[in-house]
Amino acid sequence: MKTLARNAMILVALVTIAATGFAQEPAAPAANTNSAVLDVNGEVVHAAEISMVMQNIAGQMGGRDKVQDQQELVQMATQRIVEQKLLSQEAARLGIEPNELRVTQMAQAIERQAGGRETLDASLAQMGSDYDQIIEMIREMDMVRSLIEQKISPTIQVSDEEVASFYAEHPEMFANEAQVHARHIITAAGKDADADTVAKARAKAETARERAIAGEDFAELAREMSEGPSAPNGGDLGFFSRDQMVPEFADAAFALDPGQISEVVRSPFGFHVIKVEETRPAGTLPLDEVSDHLHSLLVQQKTGEEVGKMVEALADKATITPLTTPTGEAAAQAEPK
Repeated sequence: MKTLARNAMILVALVTIAATGFAQEPAAPAANTNSAVLDVNGEVVHAAEISMVMQNIAGQMGGRDKVQDQQELVQMATQRIVEQKLLSQEAARLGIEPNELRVTQMAQAIERQAGGRETLDASLAQMGSDYDQIIEMIREMDMVRSLIEQKISPTIQVSDEEVASFYAEHPEMFANEAQVHARHIITAAGKDADADTVAKARAKAETARERAIAGEDFAELAREMSEGPSAPNGGDLGFFSRDQMVPEFADAAFALDPGQISEVVRSPFGFHVIKVEETRPAGTLPLDEVSDHLHSLLVQQKTGEEVGKMVEALADKATITPLTTPTGEAAAQAEPK
């Protein structure tokens, strides 16, 4: 296991990893659920550590039931843990300390996600782990983050020319669908509403439209009459593309010109009166609108590349020894049932 498969972008994301899935029904822990599975330069990796990272990866993939290859999941988690160990060891060698405030905040977030300290402790016990091991993992992760912040991030530079070049080479990333900026007044009548509710909602919407057509301020009417969450904002829905709205609403909104008010429109949510404020044609977002985002993206990419190079150099010098097979009984037992 001296040579590691590498994914530099995962390493950047790793420093903000959050534990998920701890709030499980506690059960009696199996024997040796947290046995040592790896030795990384003299530091032991336990099965529970791999299990917790497996949970995180599965959560990022949409849940454990979405994972097709459990063996691959174990390998990915093992890789992340080993890379974290190598980077945190390098941080320690350079005298870099974790940010204790961030450590505390992450620990508190994990407790909240678990449903409280008691539930967290029970779930950790089920895996043969404990709160101290969680804190140690958090400290290691934050040391990696501090290493990146102090030793890698200051060396990363992205020029305006690089941003412009990326923009020119990836036009598909900046394609912009036609959009409408609209306000609406909605009177609630869901698809299962009875006839009386539907009639009253339609009549109220018709009244709102008549008042809007007569010249009353549409935003003020929405604040007074709309029954939707946008009412306090004058019914303002901002810009949206056609596929962001139900078809009945989208068809009506995209048929209007700026300043026009629709007929009363029925949707599965009720009756709408729509006023279009502004339209944007389909096209390509201009460079000046996306340059800041692109700059951040390129910084992230370059940072990931540098982290990958550091991991590769550290792995080449590392002594990584399997103690038990992470894919075997120890890792399986460490997963919460």
